Amino acid sequence: MIGLTTKQSRLLSYLTGYIESTGGVAPSFDEMMSHLRINSRGTLFNRLRALEERGRIRRAPNRARAIEIVDVGPLHTVSTADLIAELERRRVGSVQTNPEIMGA
Repeated sequence: MIGLTTKQSRLLSYLTGYIESTGGVAPSFDEMMSHLRINSRGTLFNRLRALEERGRIRRAPNRARAIEIVDVGPLHTVSTADLIAELERRRVGSVQTNPEIMGA
């Protein structure tokens, strides 16, 4: 599982609340920086990129305020190790060597 840092979680929480309260419009970079007390656009960009890489947001290239929150569902919060342990507990077979489960 790829978790979020505390700062990434704060950004995601802010984005979610803002987008819900404005009917789908994302905040500007300046609004995000002000709310999160970030002084550098680069820092904000890195946090947004991390959220995008982790599948928590989608951004449209070259468009202002084009951020969409991705519904990750409940399994996204469960670690891979916990999922493997549960599958093995249910005797699905050896998850580590089963090519169907491992995507081979």
